[in-house]
Amino acid sequence: MSTHSALTRAQSFQHRPPAETEQCSCPIHADGDPFTAPLGIRFADHVGVEPIDRDTAAAVYESHHSYMGSLPSVNLAHHGLYFQDSLVGAITYRYPLISKKRIRYGVDGQLCPEPVEIDSLPAEIRATARRVLPSTDTPVVDSEVISGDSLVEAARICMGVQMPNLASAALARSQERFLQADDRDTRFLLTWVRSDYDGAMVRALKDKGWTCTGYREPGQASNREDKPIRERYKWRFLCPVDTAREQSTLARWSR
Repeated sequence: MSTHSALTRAQSFQHRPPAETEQCSCPIHADGDPFTAPLGIRFADHVGVEPIDRDTAAAVYESHHSYMGSLPSVNLAHHGLYFQDSLVGAITYRYPLISKKRIRYGVDGQLCPEPVEIDSLPAEIRATARRVLPSTDTPVVDSEVISGDSLVEAARICMGVQMPNLASAALARSQERFLQADDRDTRFLLTWVRSDYDGAMVRALKDKGWTCTGYREPGQASNREDKPIRERYKWRFLCPVDTAREQSTLARWSR
């Protein structure tokens, strides 16, 4: 290792797309130019969110979403996720395809998961369930049924580049931006995570006030195109809007 190389790495990092995206023509990689950022900056201060059009969001998902490359329907907003003014991902918000949802609360008003016996779950998701689901020992003391228009779904959280903390900071910026512009009676944000994935995004969701409240069983929808992801279990995460608005969302990700 040369002294020059060591000094270069100590001062900055350069994003380069992995080999499989070098020829990518999506809006993230179309210009082919990697960007360079100095180390030691306040990372989250360089993460931004701006509205993008439907076609741009669709192109990002088609190229980089890990299991759902199509654009969701009934869209409310498309967000472009940026690092130092370079597009790095996208999130789309929409009303979920449900009419009503039961919400359960614990003693201190915290969200509780639906009753579930982990040992009765399919073997392939039990270990993840123990990590993802809150303690099932917390008693449910209250519940309510809310209408689907009280929830807004973050239907895609898609990053086209791999950088530490990028998804976390982008999600924080995006949910803040969406709620600032939201004049509906939204009470909860909703998203789904594939059951065999409990990595950085799950940690980011939990840190931003989201709670895993249950799961969806596999099954194709009769009124929609069949998708392989619908043959997998998925975790359901909810975030109370009041909690999301009260957080100083970026402090942790600025280090």
